[in-house]
Amino acid sequence: MQYPLSRDEHAAMARYLMGIRKQLQDVSDLFTARYGKNSNVAEIAVKALVSSTLLEHELMLLDLDSESARPAGHDVESLQIRSVAF
Repeated sequence: MQYPLSRDEHAAMARYLMGIRKQLQDVSDLFTARYGKNSNVAEIAVKALVSSTLLEHELMLLDLDSESARPAGHDVESLQIRSVAF
C-alpha cells in the first residue's frame, strides 16, 4: 500500500502534530483554570486537544501499517536492486 506522504513528510507531520498537541494542552489547561472546566471555551479547547491527539494517533497508525507492509529488514531500494540482480 502506498501513502501520499514521503518518510520525511511523515516525520515532519508527526513533529508538527506533537507541537500542536502540546500547545493545545497548554491552552486547554489555561482556559480550564481561568474559566472553569464546564465553560464553553474550556470544553471547546478540550475538544480541540482531543482532535489533535486523535490525528496524531492516526498518523502513528499509518506509520505502523506501512512498516508492517514492508518485508522485515528490507527497504524498497534493496528489493529493487535484488530484483535486477536476478
